[in-house]
Formats: sequence, C-alpha cells, structure tokens
Amino acid sequence: MPIRSMPFRRFHTRLAGLLLLGSSQAGLAADFLYTVQPGDHPWNVAERYLKNPAMALALRHLNHVPDERRIQPGTQLRIPTEWLKLESTQVTLLAVAGDTTLRQGNRAARAAVAGELLQAPSVICTGPDGSATLQFADGSRVMVRRDSELQLQTSQKSVLGSTNAVTLSLVRGQVENQVIPMGKNGGRFEIRTPAATAAVRGTWYRVSVDGQTMRTEVVDGAVQVANPAGQVTAQAVQGTLAQSGRGPLAPIALLPAPSLDGLPETLERLPIAWPITALAGASRYRTQLAATPEFNATLSDEVTDTARIRVRDITDGRYVLRVRGIDAQGLEGLSAERTLVVHTQPEPPLLMDPAPEAATTAPRPTLRWIQADASLQYRVQILSGGTAADQSVVDDQVVSSASAEPLQDLPLGIYQWRVAAIHPTTGQGPWGDAQPFRLVLPGPGVDIPEPQDASVALRWTAQPQTLRYHLQVARDDRFTSPLVDAQTDSPEFSLQDLQPGPHHVRVQATGTDGYTGPWGSTQTFVVPEPRPSHWRALILLVIPVLAIL
Repeated sequence: MPIRSMPFRRFHTRLAGLLLLGSSQAGLAADFLYTVQPGDHPWNVAERYLKNPAMALALRHLNHVPDERRIQPGTQLRIPTEWLKLESTQVTLLAVAGDTTLRQGNRAARAAVAGELLQAPSVICTGPDGSATLQFADGSRVMVRRDSELQLQTSQKSVLGSTNAVTLSLVRGQVENQVIPMGKNGGRFEIRTPAATAAVRGTWYRVSVDGQTMRTEVVDGAVQVANPAGQVTAQAVQGTLAQSGRGPLAPIALLPAPSLDGLPETLERLPIAWPITALAGASRYRTQLAATPEFNATLSDEVTDTARIRVRDITDGRYVLRVRGIDAQGLEGLSAERTLVVHTQPEPPLLMDPAPEAATTAPRPTLRWIQADASLQYRVQILSGGTAADQSVVDDQVVSSASAEPLQDLPLGIYQWRVAAIHPTTGQGPWGDAQPFRLVLPGPGVDIPEPQDASVALRWTAQPQTLRYHLQVARDDRFTSPLVDAQTDSPEFSLQDLQPGPHHVRVQATGTDGYTGPWGSTQTFVVPEPRPSHWRALILLVIPVLAIL
C-alpha cells in the first residue's frame, strides 16, 4: 500500500482521537471482535469493513496496534459496531391478511403478497381488515395492524457480523415490534412518527399514531421516546404518550391482562360478542384473533367500549385469542391469550312446532323445523325437565326430513327440544337453542244426560294429577257471557234453574303442578220447554165457558 505523507497522517491522528472520544462518550456501540487473518493490517481492514478508511488510525489506537503495516494473525480486534460499513438488506413480507397494499419506490401501489422480498424505500398500507408482518435480516419482526401506513426507510446490516440498522416511519395506525436484542446480533431500530421517535436495541413493544399523538407501550425491554422537546425511557410494562411540540409524558404502568375465565372453549354463534370480567382502569378493550400464537396475520381486530370480546365473522377452526384493556390515555395494557375453537357450521335450523312454551296433548308430538339444505341430516333431541339441572335426554334420533316424532309415548310434563344439522362431509354442527313445550292431558269431555227439566247433572272422567276443574256454561258457543263460571275439585257439577233452549258447556283441568291445560271440546245440550200442569189446562177450558154464561 502507498505510504501516507506526514501532514496526511497528522490529520488522521487527530481524526482518530475524535472517533475514539465520540465512541466512548456515546456509549451506544457494542464492540465486534474481528479475528485477524494473514495479510491483514489496519489500513486494509478499515478499507474493507469500516465506514471510512481513515478510521484505520482510530482502530490502531483502540486496539494498541504498534505496526500500521501488519497485525499478528489470530489477534482479535475490537471494532465498535457504529464504525462498521453497512449494506442494504432485504426485508421479507412474512404474512399478509385482508386488504393490504405495497408500494415500492416510485411504482404504483398493488396488493401485497406473502413471501415477497422488500427493499427500502417501501410503503405498507392496511385496510380495516388488513394486517402484515415484516421480518428483517436479524429475525426482528414488525406486525402492522389494521388501518395503518408504515414506510420502510432503511434496512441495513454491517458487513461484519449481522448487526442491523432499521429506520421505519409510522404515518398512521399501530405496529407491534419484536426486536432482537443487540447481544443476539440485533442493532439499531428506530420508528419515527410525526410526534416523536422510538429507538431501541432489543425489546417487545407497540407504537401507535393518531394524528400528532404517539403512544408507546413496552411489554419487555426498554424504549427511548424522544422529540425536540424532550425524551423519556419506558421500561417493561410501562407506556408513554408524546405529542408534536411537547416532550413525552413520564412513563406510567400499563394495565394488567384481563381475565378470560368465563369464556367457553368453543363458541358456536357469529358474530362473537361475549362478556368478560371488567378490568379496573380500562375504558375500552381490544380483541384480536389470529391463526397462530405469533399473530403474524391478524384475522380480526376489534375495539369495544364495554367489557366484552367482539370478533368478526370467521370460518370454523382453532384460533388464538388476545384481549387487552385500554386506559383513559389510550395506552393498551398487557394481553390475555388463550386458544379458542369456533364451531358454527352447519348452522342449526329454525324451529317451528311446537312453539316456545306451547302445550300439546299428543303423547308423540310432531316436531317441525325449516330445512335449509336437502343434503343435510338432522339430529333431534328431546330433554325432560324445565331447567338445566334436572334435564336428561329422553329421545335422540337422526332424520333426513324436516320433522320427527318421539320414538315412544312421552309422559305428562315439561320438555325441551333442540336440533343440530349434520353435513355429509364436515359432520354435526352446533345445537340450536332448546325450545320448551309441555305435554298435558286433553280437556275433559263432559257426559251430559238428556235434560228432562231445568236441571242437569254434568259428569266427566276424572284425570290423574288434577288439582281442580274449571267449568263454563253459556248460551253462545264463544262463551262471551257465561251463565256459569265455576271451579270444582270433583269431576261433576249440577246445574239448576236453566232457561229453555240450547246451552254450551266446556271444562278444563288444572294439574297439581299449577299448570292449566286446554279446554275440552265444547258440547251442547237443550233444556226443554216446561210441561203445562193439569190445573192450568182445566182453567183454560173453564174460562171460555164462563164467558158464554
């Protein structure tokens, strides 16, 4: 290599001192250990690996290399990672969901495709149901949530090792970041927003932007949030808020994870809107659903004002559910996660007869529902008892039509019936809501002897489990103005002083359970005209005679 002149060397000696001073004062750069190879000396090492060849002198001073023309092979040189030359790296679009577009350089925006490689500058935009995950050369990941715009400004790594330098600009929306710590080959990672910049060297955190307001929530590690008005460092389980023109607020504790103890393992109705235990300090709740625990592609992302999870319409399957509270500052807390099975297909049919709370006297009542698809079969169950505690299955069968009858007579009592559809390929879907009905005895039929005068003795067959009977007698068959409206505990009743003409009678029974059954059939009897007496006939004969005399 050519020998440098003395003035040139004096200049670089001063430069080396400045570089060393800057490196020691910044305290930002970790050292990379380079093993010297045969033929290496400070100048060619600097030319190959450092940002500026003039850093050779600083490299000599830092490592106490006496000879500028040679270094003993096998020697380990300390090189601050900030000195290392950087080269551009590709970024993998690891996952994509929903309405997500990509714009690279000056090209027009297009639909993003999972697996493609990106280079800076690039812009990712997600719609209301969109999400995407970027993976960087060191394994760090950035999850772009719905309604977001993220600009990839730089993605570089050092020519030695795999130290990354990444700069992102979040215009709107939210990103969730898992950055590899520097001790595990990570590097400088910055997210810039209109309000502030979040800088880290390894952590798990979230950044969101709403206009000129930036929110940062740290799950693990630490994040430095800075703008021209000030800077703060948020530690694990802390968050901070920054606004344009104002320094970031002092970090505060994030909300703990909410409880999901009351949530069933399988949900069978869409849309999903299930209540959860309210979390102290939470004004809103965010619910996210993904196919994998990594949440690379978010399938549903909803915010509610009440303590309930809400999930958009999704296909059946096994998912990972994530729920967290949001405080009054808009900072999102720690997440509660659990697996969730969605099983909604095929949907159960709409039930028709018997209607809810209907009473029937048929010991084998016909159950009817609406058939949605001719290819489906149906599983029908009849359960005894009015409450879940005392229910048991008394009839269970599979049919191909939209109706069924019990396989044997049912005793009197309260029942529930429900139907599930069976697909020939996917099998049985969820049960529909159970519908109650009651099996009762028919109303008593009245035995009426042919009336001989204005009195009638009514009798009917006594019914088991009957507390009392209700009897009505009226001149019209609609019983709008009953002549008799009476209660009796025996299966008989006597009528007196009836007027001549037709009469209608009906009886209903009230069981020992307090339930009143239907009216029995209406029956009719006729009260005859009264027979004339002998004295009346004699008077009618005498009166004309007296009139002649």
